[in-house]
Amino acid sequence: MKAIRLLTIFSLIVLAGCAPATPPPPTITPTSVPATSTFTQTATITSTYTPTPTVTPTPTATLTPTQTDTPTPTDTSTPSITPTEETPTVTANGSVNCRYGPNKAYMYAWGLSEGDSALLYGRNYAGTWLWVQPHDTNWNCWVAASTVTASVDIDSLQVAYFQLYVNPSVPLPTGVGASRSNDNVTISWNAAPSAVGLGYLIEARVCTGTYLIDVVYSTSNTTFTLNDKDGCSGDSRGRLRVFNKLGYSSPVTISWP
Repeated sequence: MKAIRLLTIFSLIVLAGCAPATPPPPTITPTSVPATSTFTQTATITSTYTPTPTVTPTPTATLTPTQTDTPTPTDTSTPSITPTEETPTVTANGSVNCRYGPNKAYMYAWGLSEGDSALLYGRNYAGTWLWVQPHDTNWNCWVAASTVTASVDIDSLQVAYFQLYVNPSVPLPTGVGASRSNDNVTISWNAAPSAVGLGYLIEARVCTGTYLIDVVYSTSNTTFTLNDKDGCSGDSRGRLRVFNKLGYSSPVTISWP
């Protein structure tokens, strides 16, 4: 009986020694996550018009804008400008307003963010405003030279004489007249039909007593007074436009007193 017990214990020990070992836990290899891809969108740029000379260059007064709506540009057919690899550029130094004309009195037309580029086609006579085509649109507008960095010497650029975009759906000003009191010329007109962003633009050439200068004013009133002295060899003149969120009307000539 004792021998049988010893044989049983011996058998259990042998069986325990032959049992398979517990397998080790599997090894997990991390799966690499691809980096987020990025891309750069490239705009195809084609200019929509070539500036047409309309006035003799003279100093331009610095004025304060009153309009910030973004109109839709409409213009008559003009030859296009095809950019080349040699076309100079500007880079925005911050948030830059690109306007319909070379003066703060003209409406905002487009915007450049810091670092944005634009093709550079010309300047105003004084070199204080630049005629550009932003990288993300196919038409031109004006930026203040102080707000961008140009890839060329600004003085080397041709002078661009702009033609203001006109939207036929914006009504013409009516009842336009002017009167003089010594050196002051007061212009008045009828109110245009109510519209979003309604205002009026005065473009005039006035005499300082020595020479003629071009001035631009925007107002929401229906009357405006300019200073216009005697003593210049040429004639003073002016014209009035209506503007709203759609753009500018054609001009109406002011009968200068």
